[in-house]
Amino acid sequence: MSFFNLKKKPILWGLLLCTLIFVGFSSAEEVFPKFSSRSSKGERVSNAIFADAKLTMINVWATWCPPCVGEMPDLGLLGRSMPKGSQLVGIILDAGDSGALEEAEEILTQAKADFLQILPVEAMGPVLKKIDAIPTTIFVDSQGNIVGDPLVGSRSGGAYREEIEKRLEKTAR
Repeated sequence: MSFFNLKKKPILWGLLLCTLIFVGFSSAEEVFPKFSSRSSKGERVSNAIFADAKLTMINVWATWCPPCVGEMPDLGLLGRSMPKGSQLVGIILDAGDSGALEEAEEILTQAKADFLQILPVEAMGPVLKKIDAIPTTIFVDSQGNIVGDPLVGSRSGGAYREEIEKRLEKTAR
């Protein structure tokens, strides 16, 4: 009888599954890939935007995702009053789908979420392919290093603000 007979050890099976999930998106020394893309408004955008702040909060979302759309008004408010040294950007995962970019602009306008929205490109794949659910929020320092683990699921503006402040302290060290 093997120790790893997982059929008879559901606790081990659960621990193994949790380990695989968390190891799948480990931010240890991970860098957001260099990229060149466009914003939802057609402006050129690259990873150079990270140098504009100590910490960049990247909200990855899609137009077909109710929790993503639901948190957009809070993100709009947060975007207008970010803690000093931080900035907020979004990545619209489904921007390449027919009509999605127009729908995203409508959602953003209604939510008064006027922060920068980036269209995903292949170069972002090493990070975006690790996302299992949306919204997912990733934090990146001014050098492009991913700071801490991503946040999966929607949050209130206040919860995001607390997380930003915590991670800003980490980048100051």
